[in-house]
Amino acid sequence: MNTAKSLSQKLSEMKTAKYGEDITLNKPLLVLYSLSEYKKGHKRMFDYDTEVKPNLKKLLKKYGPKRRGYATDMPFWRLRHDEFWTLENAEACSTNGIKEPKEVELILNNVAGGFDQPSFSLLEMRPDIIDELANEIIIKFIPKEYKGELLKELGFEKKTNINSYSVLRNNTILAQNDIAAIEHNRLLSDSTKLRLIEARVGQGDFRKQCINLYPSCPVTGINFHPLLRASHIKPWADCKSVKERLDPYNGIMLAAHIDALFDDGWISFKNHGEIIVSNKLDYQTCNVLNLPTSVRPFTDKSFDYLNWHRVRVLRW
Repeated sequence: MNTAKSLSQKLSEMKTAKYGEDITLNKPLLVLYSLSEYKKGHKRMFDYDTEVKPNLKKLLKKYGPKRRGYATDMPFWRLRHDEFWTLENAEACSTNGIKEPKEVELILNNVAGGFDQPSFSLLEMRPDIIDELANEIIIKFIPKEYKGELLKELGFEKKTNINSYSVLRNNTILAQNDIAAIEHNRLLSDSTKLRLIEARVGQGDFRKQCINLYPSCPVTGINFHPLLRASHIKPWADCKSVKERLDPYNGIMLAAHIDALFDDGWISFKNHGEIIVSNKLDYQTCNVLNLPTSVRPFTDKSFDYLNWHRVRVLRW
């Protein structure tokens, strides 16, 4: 079965021609139209005459390079060479397979086209990736001045980027508030306060014990300690006791970027080490991260904490 990664690659590698200095948008717009309709629940195949021809021509007139005529039959026929598009009734057309048949043959033979079955099945199982695929196509092929309007017209959600500065600032504020609460807690001894504050910022005994358990980041293999963070599995704010907050089995040493993914629920772990990637983490990021499928199994003393993270933190 196709994966999101392989389908994304096929879409991004669509072969496009040039019209003057601009690339022709026939294929990208046809694919975007198809994805838009799939998002609405359309069946796999589109009739050329009644669906593709009028709708693609409308998009080409609005977003494509201005020209005398707007060909809809050529991209419809040639897209099958890009390894994700297929045609029905094409064998009835008089062509040797190198050139596309005349448009009248597509109409008379009721030729239909659409994503191949493996790709369509993937979209049925993972409708959440349709917007991601559309955004990638628009970013790569569509002129900047049309991107927002085209997203809106075809009903795609714009891909949003997390403001890393805002996330860092908010996390810093939360840590400061937690430390202030520790300092003002009259039920805690000074030594306990110090241990808790150090644990809150990933330092002290908590960090040392975590390093003993995880001398290197299990995901990346990095063992340069200045680049590793002692991350709580069950988040600090959700811990119900001092013991949970200081328990090294509620910790894991992670490279900084993996720690950010883990803390915010983009990834998690099964007890025996399999890495779970959130369905909401875009696969382009996954590709760049090149995450392994699993790490070494965790000790059973961490199982309850891991279960908490999977249930309460992971973004399903």
